[in-house]
Amino acid sequence: MRKSVVVMVLAALTACSKAEQPGEQQDTPAAPTAAQEMAGPNVSVTAVPGVALTYSYYFRLPVAAVAKTQEQHASECEKLAPRCRITGMEYHAGRNRTISATLNVKLAPEIARQFGKQSIAATVANGGMLTDSEIDSTDAGSVVAAADRAAESASDEETKITAQLTQPGLPSAERTTLQQRLMQLRDTRRAAASSRADAALLLGSTPMTLHYASGVIDLGYSDGPILGAIKDGWANIVSGSAVIVMLAITLLPWLAAAIILIFGIRFVRRWLGAQD
Repeated sequence: MRKSVVVMVLAALTACSKAEQPGEQQDTPAAPTAAQEMAGPNVSVTAVPGVALTYSYYFRLPVAAVAKTQEQHASECEKLAPRCRITGMEYHAGRNRTISATLNVKLAPEIARQFGKQSIAATVANGGMLTDSEIDSTDAGSVVAAADRAAESASDEETKITAQLTQPGLPSAERTTLQQRLMQLRDTRRAAASSRADAALLLGSTPMTLHYASGVIDLGYSDGPILGAIKDGWANIVSGSAVIVMLAITLLPWLAAAIILIFGIRFVRRWLGAQD
């Protein structure tokens, strides 16, 4: 009896170990490549009826690639016309040798997300990276529905008041009150129509802003703490050396002028002493 129990236990353990083997043989996920890190998260936003989205992307690129990338994005938008329209474009060269730029576009909602992905890919191909991205939403569908309800309610009440005003023998005070109320209802309908039109514009086009800034592109986001500390230390050394060189260049003319002045004064004193 004991032998049979032992055999059954061993058989159960063998079955469990066999069942665990497939899980042990699963491949570990591959580490993201440098290009994938520069492109940021691949988030797919599903368009929701009645929701207006606003996209903002922030890129960092080498100085020489800012204008090139901005022009590429603008050209891609022009190719998609009339589903993409450029609404604004800026380019600034700072005094501290930095470049900043922006590109504002309005796209058809169904192509906005794909245009954003292509813009990120073009930036990475030019040696840049995505530093920040924002997707904001506005429930424009609710605004449209509320405006329709307000307009319908005002129209129904307006019809009733109009019918009351046609009744004979209506007192002048009551007639004046009804006419004032009629004017208020018309103002309500106009405001509802304006609100509905603004919400419809939000739903009809998706604004997107692309921000560009020059700067150092760090491909080592997957570096360990030691390598990261070495890179940060080296960056601090370079920055400190740049400050020292800048101070030296700034103070050198004044130091040279001071030395010349001191030697000039000594020379004049000696010359005057020799004359005496």
